[in-house]
Amino acid sequence: MRTLYYLIPVFLLTFFTTSKNTLAQEQTSSFNFDNSFTSLSLMDSTSYLTGALGITRIGGQNYAGMRFQPELNLGKIGFGLDIPLYFNLDNGNFYSDEFKKDAGVLRLISYFRYGRKKQDPVFFKIGELKGERIGYGSLVNNYSNSVSFENRKVGFTYDIIVKKTFGVEGLYSDFNLESFNLFAIRPYVRPFGQSDIPVIKTLDFGFTFVKDKDHTARYSGTEEKNEFLSDGMSAWGWDMGITLINSSFINLAAYMQYSKLNKVKSDSLAAFYATTPPTQGHDSGDGFGMGLNANMNVIGNVFRLNARIERLWYSSNYLPQFFDAIYEVNKDAKILALGDAQKKQGIYGSVTASFIDKILIGGNLMLPDNVSETTPALLQLNLRTQDLFDKIIIEGSYTKGNLTRVSDALKFDSSSLALMRFAYKINPFLVTGVDYRWTWIQGSDGNFRADNMVTPYVAFRLPLN
Repeated sequence: MRTLYYLIPVFLLTFFTTSKNTLAQEQTSSFNFDNSFTSLSLMDSTSYLTGALGITRIGGQNYAGMRFQPELNLGKIGFGLDIPLYFNLDNGNFYSDEFKKDAGVLRLISYFRYGRKKQDPVFFKIGELKGERIGYGSLVNNYSNSVSFENRKVGFTYDIIVKKTFGVEGLYSDFNLESFNLFAIRPYVRPFGQSDIPVIKTLDFGFTFVKDKDHTARYSGTEEKNEFLSDGMSAWGWDMGITLINSSFINLAAYMQYSKLNKVKSDSLAAFYATTPPTQGHDSGDGFGMGLNANMNVIGNVFRLNARIERLWYSSNYLPQFFDAIYEVNKDAKILALGDAQKKQGIYGSVTASFIDKILIGGNLMLPDNVSETTPALLQLNLRTQDLFDKIIIEGSYTKGNLTRVSDALKFDSSSLALMRFAYKINPFLVTGVDYRWTWIQGSDGNFRADNMVTPYVAFRLPLN
């Protein structure tokens, strides 16, 4: 519905009143934008030993215990653990769901990384993936592999470039033994990367290939969750970009990209369409986009800004940024939506900001020109503070998919994912607060359902460097 365009003034207001912590760099990277709050900042360069003791509600049951979450950051190396020690208040049983199936105890590893993406020649990360983008994001953008808090997945992402000229980036969503899961790879080249020619040396060309053949079983291996992926789903695309300005004040990059979602070949999908024909037919679809990305140090380290705007054109049977933040919730539903997706145009925009390296705020909006149930909008918001007024810690993230009305933008339902944290520092090492999560819980039948978790806690947090 066109009423969603009222979100644009709000978005532009955010643009002019907020900024992002993006380091001014003299580098040959053709782009360096990231709205997932994983880029290098003062907030991400300290090591901590953290443990939170409290009461929480998971899957309709009450638990008491703690999460032990040490995090080590030493230059290019980062390492984090997330160890839950909870007991059911009704029967005293130890909460072990987070260790069952698939990756098992590997879920205790929140992440392990080496390097910083687009800042170091070698970057890789294993663990929970959040806000992942491949290339300029036409296929994979803001992707997260773990939509269920208690059923986190262990994935892998990387970006390697040799002699500033040849590179490859990609990800694999989930190391389990049941199937071949979401796989993406993008080899790219910067033909003038080793030259000293301004602007031209930043030109890059890339080709992206994505494949998903997720056969993860619903329960006991007797029924498949993603039945329309029996023969897999694939997509490909190309992109190019160039940094137009790279100064201490602004880094401005321009890019264009084309991508194609191949026709999904599945007997079960064909059988479904035989009884409920898709309005746009069952075929492949493609899309094209071009945009600008700007990183600005408005007032040095006091006020920084990142903004991205992209114009999109796409055919029937295509949805831009198909592999996004809610893709893992219900892949079958995503595939079915392609059959009704009409030829459209739209806008993608993102704004992220930082103030005195202590407050980060931002969001992004995927907005078709004519929003409908078959071509909905997607909204994401993020907030993070670091020792605000030396005492207060506030963090939040919110994703809303399948959005067709402005009035539903902040309504929690099965298309929402949220985390909110409010905490107060009693002293430099002791914190009390409450976490609220609106997340998806996987039931015994393998299906996800919306649920919420409220966790009041007292935690210790010891900086190690």
